[in-house]
Amino acid sequence: MTRNVPAGVIVTIALGATFVVGCGGGGPQGSGQPSAKDKLQEVAEMLKTVASDKQTPPAKAADLAAVDAYLPTAAADIRSGEIVYLWGSTLSGGSAVVAYEKKAATDGGYVLLQDGTVKHMTASEFQAAPKAKK
Repeated sequence: MTRNVPAGVIVTIALGATFVVGCGGGGPQGSGQPSAKDKLQEVAEMLKTVASDKQTPPAKAADLAAVDAYLPTAAADIRSGEIVYLWGSTLSGGSAVVAYEKKAATDGGYVLLQDGTVKHMTASEFQAAPKAKK
């Protein structure tokens, strides 16, 4: 015995499955929140935009307001200290650390390098890595 299922129901089910599969956040599995890696990539994009607009990067916490639009998820973490941005740092093609997860210094975590890459470092790798200067 076969059942006829209306085409609209099949399409709805298919779209729903696509939505569920495609909407996972970058944060901890199933959280729907951006991960620290995502937030550091956001900082990299902000620095690229600021440079292309010939603006100066934030030199202190008060300057963050000028770039808030470029940091929809990272700004709050920078303000709280969960993401540490070395004020005034830019992307310049080097391997020095520009920004990092607060826990990177003690437990290891993600860091943003001057070449724009985000990578995971152990605490000892982080301690040995050069830090960007203004």
